[in-house]
Amino acid sequence: MADPLTLSVLGATVLTEGIKFVYNQATELLKRRREKAAAAPDVSALEGQLAPLDPDPAVLDRVEPDLRELRKVLQDYVDEIEPISTEDGRLLETTDAVRRLLEAVYRQRITFRGEQRPASGPVVEGTVDVAAVSGYVAGVRARVVGGNAHVRGAVRADEVSGTAVGVDLDRIGD
Repeated sequence: MADPLTLSVLGATVLTEGIKFVYNQATELLKRRREKAAAAPDVSALEGQLAPLDPDPAVLDRVEPDLRELRKVLQDYVDEIEPISTEDGRLLETTDAVRRLLEAVYRQRITFRGEQRPASGPVVEGTVDVAAVSGYVAGVRARVVGGNAHVRGAVRADEVSGTAVGVDLDRIGD
């Protein structure tokens, strides 16, 4: 789980833009689910570059109720009714919670400028946990992974009589 306090080091301007970003993304995601229409996000507050936003419908099904509730908490801040402060713990925790849900749905990390965490971009992770491997197993096997993607694979096996690798890539970059 990410530490919402990483958001507390941001300046008020970046935090304001970051809150607007996660709120707008949550709004667009929920609208798109209903309308099946996509909107281009404003990514000016982000560190790194997001790949095209393609939500995972199964993940969205699971997190939609939480996303709806958390989005409501941000509404008065986005509408500039409530002041945004880096000292507001509830606001920081809510913003981070919406971000984590969006990261799960989009399968990408979302990092704001100035945060001490890896840059925004696609995340590819895989884990294999088995008693025995007698053939081939990989935590992640990919032909091409974009240059700004975060890739992590792991294998845990009690017995290996074949091949077990964490990450098996043919190529990194386009």
